[in-house]
Amino acid sequence: MVHATFQKRFSAVSVAAAFLGPLALEARGQSFARVNQDELASFYGRMNVVVGSGARAFGMGGAFLARADDATAASWNPAGLSYLRRSEVSLVGVQNDFSQRIPRFDESTAVAQPITTTDQLRGSVADFIGAAYPLRVKGRTGAIQLSYQRSFSFSGNRRSEGTIGKSGFLPNGEKIFPTEFTVEGRGGFDTLSLSSGFEVHHRLRLGVSVNRWINGFSQEVLRPDRKIESDWFIAGTNFNFGLLFTPAPKLNLGAVLKTPFGANVFLTKDRTDIGTTPDATTGQVLSPTLNHEEGDMRIRFPRVYGLGASCRVTNTITLSADFTRTAWSKATIEGFFSLPQRDVNPRVDLYETLPFPAVEEGRNGQADTSQLRIGAEWVLRLGPSGNVLLPVRAGFFRDGQPVIIRLNSAVDALPLPDVKPSFSGVTAGLGVTVGGVLFDVAYIREGGNVPASRRNDGIADSEREIRYNRLFASMMIRFGPRR
Repeated sequence: MVHATFQKRFSAVSVAAAFLGPLALEARGQSFARVNQDELASFYGRMNVVVGSGARAFGMGGAFLARADDATAASWNPAGLSYLRRSEVSLVGVQNDFSQRIPRFDESTAVAQPITTTDQLRGSVADFIGAAYPLRVKGRTGAIQLSYQRSFSFSGNRRSEGTIGKSGFLPNGEKIFPTEFTVEGRGGFDTLSLSSGFEVHHRLRLGVSVNRWINGFSQEVLRPDRKIESDWFIAGTNFNFGLLFTPAPKLNLGAVLKTPFGANVFLTKDRTDIGTTPDATTGQVLSPTLNHEEGDMRIRFPRVYGLGASCRVTNTITLSADFTRTAWSKATIEGFFSLPQRDVNPRVDLYETLPFPAVEEGRNGQADTSQLRIGAEWVLRLGPSGNVLLPVRAGFFRDGQPVIIRLNSAVDALPLPDVKPSFSGVTAGLGVTVGGVLFDVAYIREGGNVPASRRNDGIADSEREIRYNRLFASMMIRFGPRR
């Protein structure tokens, strides 16, 4: 039923007639007043469009473009699959913990007081599953792989709580302390990939992945005055091209290109407002529900390219560094819509084009981003015969964020420059290899500050403090004869 519905191309006018009754559709490209990031979802720290997966890679700070040599290579640089000599099955899981502190004004008092809203999200998900089979063609090594990756995850529970008293949510007009909202998400945007990497020369390896974007997610946003439920479904295809060059025995240079693409999206959304006006006949408080769906939506994902270098300093120590550039300024969502409070403004806002994923800051556009990642791995040999390996890893990275923050000056004659925030992070990892079984864990700590973009969102020079903690766990099993 979902697939049949997704294939239909809905007209905005016909949808309005079917679901909105007396409500009108606002022309596309209108005010951003009701665009709310919570309705779309929080995308900070959830995107694997730029980077790949695996505890080994993230233990090294994600500097893996020139070092990818296991079954997670397809998500980083598919050329690295050519290093496989045995069949391999991989499974990666991740635990996400996101938090932010948001300074705001409490305008309910005679003199506005600075207060802080806290916002937390926690969730876990199977991040990557892959099976690879090695090949040998005319003396050259290679491999093919089928894999699944959760590229955008929305599974988890998010809770935001502040100290501002809000009136109008209760029938008697009393204030609610504190004002809070919760977000419960399930699912995500997934990719199903067929990948291959081959050694075309003893110094050159090439690879390609065909990625089919599938599935979707459901989300419920519950605020004191309203509940918004949404269901997203996505379909699209893109390619990853990879290259590994070995100019010297201990040095690898890597390059990867992830092609831009447009994905079709089907979105349904329901909004239920907690009414504050008693019905004249029954005396009950009304809770009107508004429904809308769009089948003409489209997300345009950006082009990504990356360059990396990896040097095996000794037989047990490896150093790696990556640089990645993502064209977020070209990424958009077309046909997105917001649902208003029915008895206040009976129109559905339809937007021709908004920046993606920074929908909330859409008025300012988006910026291309750069990532710098460095990491190291030290492998210890244990046991009488040295057949137990204990890799120890560490890394550092700096990630540019796609949002553009346009600050408001207290004096209009003194405009402030746009701000393009970056986050920094550190990683640590540990692994153990016994025979053909590899188990790895990695911890990531990332954080940054984002200046408040609107004057009434915070005190002068205030910043949102955003922090992430992630824990990756990977297990790989290698079996069968060497090829």
